[in-house]
Amino acid sequence: MQTPAGSKSCTLVLDVGKTNVVLLLMDKAGTILETARLRNQSLDGPPYLHVNTEKIWQFVLEAAADFAATLTIDAIVPTTHGCTAALVDDEGLVLPILDYEAELPDATAEAFQEIVPAFSETLSPNLPAGLNLGRHLFWLQRDFREAFSRADWILTYPQYWAWRLCGVPASEVTSIGCHAHLWEPRKRCFSSLVERQRWTRLFPALQPAYAALGTVRPAIAADTGLPSDCTVYNGIHDTNSAYSLYLKGRQTPFNLVSTGTWVIMINPRLQLDRLNEERDTLAMVDLMGDPLPVARYMGGREFEILADEAGVEREFTEADLRKVIAQGSMLLPAYTPGGPFMNRRGSTLGPEPQNNGELLARATLYCALVTATSTDMLEMHGDLMIDGGFVNNELYCRLLATLAGCDRCFVNHETEGTAVGAGMLPTWEVEDVESPLQLGLIERFDDPALKGYVEQWQRAVETN
Repeated sequence: MQTPAGSKSCTLVLDVGKTNVVLLLMDKAGTILETARLRNQSLDGPPYLHVNTEKIWQFVLEAAADFAATLTIDAIVPTTHGCTAALVDDEGLVLPILDYEAELPDATAEAFQEIVPAFSETLSPNLPAGLNLGRHLFWLQRDFREAFSRADWILTYPQYWAWRLCGVPASEVTSIGCHAHLWEPRKRCFSSLVERQRWTRLFPALQPAYAALGTVRPAIAADTGLPSDCTVYNGIHDTNSAYSLYLKGRQTPFNLVSTGTWVIMINPRLQLDRLNEERDTLAMVDLMGDPLPVARYMGGREFEILADEAGVEREFTEADLRKVIAQGSMLLPAYTPGGPFMNRRGSTLGPEPQNNGELLARATLYCALVTATSTDMLEMHGDLMIDGGFVNNELYCRLLATLAGCDRCFVNHETEGTAVGAGMLPTWEVEDVESPLQLGLIERFDDPALKGYVEQWQRAVETN
């Protein structure tokens, strides 16, 4: 089936996050028309904690068929979380896709420590589990030697889904350069680890995130009703997908806080020699191949841990927040691995919350303080943009507007900024396309007791 002449065409975005998989249908201006959502839950094994690829795939096929029944889809773009890759041959996966939270066996982790590249080369801190993708690839090569030897390609995660949709293998720099130990950002080439382990031949040729790879496989078109000429694009790492909207749509200097399971702070102007591997600041790579200085912590995951006692309730008031500040009720880092307070164990200080509102306010204030710690490390100046899931938490945004020390603070009211950024990739090289950014200026949060609270928190963190 060919795309009907003159019909309104749409772009399908496959957004695979750590918590949710979302399929979104967008028009060419970036307006979301339809969405379908799946909770993303990995499988314990055997042989290890791994992605439930078949459940995701069936969800994609069923949702795509529903969308294709009413609208013409002429493009598909995948975007995913980082730190994940597939080993494939002509038949499909040769091993299940590792979940990046899977821990390496002790002996394998020790062996990797002997060959890990220096921070000065990769600008990637040495992180736990699979937060450096190179660690997981080393594990698979060392401990699953026979299966690894059958792989034709190493495909980073967006490119795995693109390959599954169209059959064309490709590599892409935002995923390879995502604190993976696989890339040397300053030289724009593969790292010494890739050469040492003889992985270079397993990575397909690099293609831009906005490259059209091919059309959907005939069997997929037949099963879903997608047009046979529906084009599949290479795809992009999710943080870079959100960042790309600003990279193309903003001319003035800006900083970005992209929120979700991970909170990623980006200052593209920071000098690379200012990065501190001990505080989880590093350089990713943007879709143009330029080093991208960032700091990060697992803010969405931490908030869920800290707000768990409140159940599904997520509403709290400004009065709740002011009471938490006045009482000096605070949380000290950290509740997940990585971030600016590595190797810290979370604790509390001051009175405990008396109700769900105060509990949520305390968790929000904690996340804003950790975020502001990272924005300070990145020496952020100028305008600050916030997008992603935390824009629904207005008081988090107002606190950050006060704490981050930037000139002005804006929120992107489209909470699916990652998906919208990916959906605009097919028009990346078209100059007159209007940006879909929906920015609103955020009011600062003022409280006479906030300065003292922050100073007390900072002193407690230093001595914790």
